[in-house]
Amino acid sequence: MPVIRLYTPAPSPGGAALREVSDAVTGLLALPSGHCWILWQQLEPGSFHRPEWEKGSDAPAPVGFVVCKQSYTRAQVGALLRLLQARLGDLLGVAREEIYLTVQRATAGELLVRGEVWQGDELVGTETGRKIKAVTDLAPVGFVHSERRDLTDDNWGPVSSVIHLDRQQFTPDALLRLDSFSHVEVVFHLHRVPVSKIQSGARHPRSNPDWPLVGIFAQRSKNRPNRIGVSRCRLLRVDGLDIHVEGLDAVDGTPVLDIKPYMTQFAPRGKVVQPAWVDELMRDYY
Repeated sequence: MPVIRLYTPAPSPGGAALREVSDAVTGLLALPSGHCWILWQQLEPGSFHRPEWEKGSDAPAPVGFVVCKQSYTRAQVGALLRLLQARLGDLLGVAREEIYLTVQRATAGELLVRGEVWQGDELVGTETGRKIKAVTDLAPVGFVHSERRDLTDDNWGPVSSVIHLDRQQFTPDALLRLDSFSHVEVVFHLHRVPVSKIQSGARHPRSNPDWPLVGIFAQRSKNRPNRIGVSRCRLLRVDGLDIHVEGLDAVDGTPVLDIKPYMTQFAPRGKVVQPAWVDELMRDYY
């Protein structure tokens, strides 16, 4: 669980704004909601020495310290720092590169939580008493920027979004000739879905009792076990490391895991069959 301490002469943007940043962090690291703490420390004049702050800027960029488990991977830590820098920069109206962040890792055996000393085992779940560890560590390749922030299910067709690829990982070569395709498939993390809402059995789609009980793997609900979303959307243009799309059903800030061009050869073979409730559910989706 990351603990983030931010120091700046500026007043706090408020608990609601910091909660949104916290939710973005837990979504990125696939942690339960609330498992990221942010502590804002407003410094008094005369209690610091930093030339940039002493100039009296209206929006002084914060300095941050992140304490996290030693078992987070380098890719996860890098993605976390870039996410914080981007979110704080947008929130405070300061240049991202002016926000200084550092990580302090909690060493195994030195972190006391609720009376138990953490021993360095990063548990994902248990099965018949056996510890199960994560077999993969996924770092986002980029993030979605969109005016759409609400989680309502319909009217995604006209939504325009931009996928900002991570400039620390990629150059424009990663998108070379992608613009020769009309559509792309985007794989993303449904980071706004609380762990408590994940479904593993059967449910009524959209909790509508007029539709039948359907297993979680027989529907496209966002409350999925691994919170993975897949969307096929129209490619508008590519601009450097920015991919402009239309009809991507992912809200602002969504971590993107992969991007693939859509090819007709990957369309279903043969006749496509689906139950009637799907047509009703999807009537206004796009």
